[in-house]
This record gives sequence, structure tokens and C-alpha cells, in this order.
Amino acid sequence: MAPEAALYYTANLALFAAVLLRWWNVCRPARIPDRMLRSTLILFVTLQGVALVWSTAVSGPPSIAHPWLTTMLMLEATILLCLLLERKPGPRAAGAIVVTLAFFIHSYGLVIEPAPLWESLTISPFARNPWYILHVLSALVACGAYVCAAGGAIVYVAAMLPRWDDFAARSALQRDGKAFARGTLRFAFPWLTGSVFAHAVWTYLAWGTYWSWRLAGVVLIIVWLILVATLHTRARSRWQGTVCALLTVFGLVLALASLPLLGQGLVATW
Repeated sequence: MAPEAALYYTANLALFAAVLLRWWNVCRPARIPDRMLRSTLILFVTLQGVALVWSTAVSGPPSIAHPWLTTMLMLEATILLCLLLERKPGPRAAGAIVVTLAFFIHSYGLVIEPAPLWESLTISPFARNPWYILHVLSALVACGAYVCAAGGAIVYVAAMLPRWDDFAARSALQRDGKAFARGTLRFAFPWLTGSVFAHAVWTYLAWGTYWSWRLAGVVLIIVWLILVATLHTRARSRWQGTVCALLTVFGLVLALASLPLLGQGLVATW
């Protein structure tokens, strides 16, 4: 087990505490101070950040292509963005769903895929290009924003359940959930576009062509197209609402599936 693994597990406990506090706040509004809600996420970001710096210092910046480390970096971006979004009025349920999704993904990374020994990691020369590192980091920020957007989309769909007999409350929840999701998708768009651009430049410098049919690049383009289509639904009234929410969730699934592919064929040995 890597020496910094204790920090990752402690961060997971802080994230679990954040999940409990947020759902308690959803069920019993105004029972928990906002400072306490934020402090658990700040604790997670701090512990996870120290562990990430430790891992990167041991193995070098190109190691961010490792599937395990990309997941942890993406969750760091997710929680940081969630903290920024909570500074503005919005649906409490969306934040609770985002933190819950982050907790399940983080737990999966710790239990199913334990952290490797970074000292034994051999990096391919292709992964040492700064454009490649920029491509990976931009993709991770965009994926983190997609997790936040999925929180708003799930709130919108959940408000359609039959238990919501109050039309005014349902409409307000759907409006807030849609605004929450659309705001984070707008934030994701320039980052994902920058990742596609950096990927093209890096591919040209590495192989002399701006495009290669590697699975990572293909999935990244598909996620970008889905993001563009989701944002474009604003111009089509009949596509707004449920269709937009489903596209957001589908985009999240593909974004998460693209994480292990970012380092495909670039790191010689794991």
C-alpha cells in the first residue's frame, strides 16, 4: 500500500460525513449551519490535495494519466466546484447528490482499485509533453463539472415523481435543478474544448498528425458533441427539461468511462 493511502482513506471519511450532513440538511432545513456543511468539504479537499501532491511528487506530473490518479484528481475538481457553486443560492438537494456521487466514485477507487506503488511506475516519453498534461488536466476539470451538472439533472428528474403533489414546489425545484446543471455545463464547455485542442496539438507533436483513432480521443470527441447538444437544447423548447437532463446523465457516464482511457498506451508499465 502506498504511504499516502492513509490520507486518501481519511479524506473518504470526511466525504462520508459531508454526505450525511447534507442529506440531513435536505430533510431538516436550517438545522445545520452552512459553515459546518462547507467545513467537511474543505477538510476533504485539504486531505485529498495533500495526498495528490504527495503522489505526483513521487511519480512525476505525467503520472496524472494513471486511471486511479485521474479519478482522484477529477473528484478534487468536483468538490472544489461544488464549494464555489454553494456560494450562490441554489437547490440544497443538488449539492447533496453531487457529494453523494463523489463519495461513491471515491469509495470505488479506494476499494476496487487501490493506489499503485508510484516508485515502480515507468512513464512513456510520449506522456512527458506539456500539451499532454494540459489535455489530461482540462479533461479532468470538465469531468468534475459534469458530475456537478448531473446533480442538477437528477434533481430535475426526481421532481417529476408522483410524490411531489405541490405544483409550485415541484416547479421551483425543477427550475433550480435545470439552472444548476446548465451553469456547470457552461463551465465545462471551455475546459473540454481546451482538452480537445491540447490533445490535437500533442498528437501532432508526437505522431505528426492532428488526429489518431485512439479510443481516448474518440470518446473525448463524443463527450464534447454530447455537451454541445445538451447546451443547444436551450434553443429547442421541446428538448428542454427531461431530454436535457437525460443527455446530461448520459454525458456523465461517458465522461467517467473516458477517465481510464486518458493514459491508454502512454504509460509503459503500471
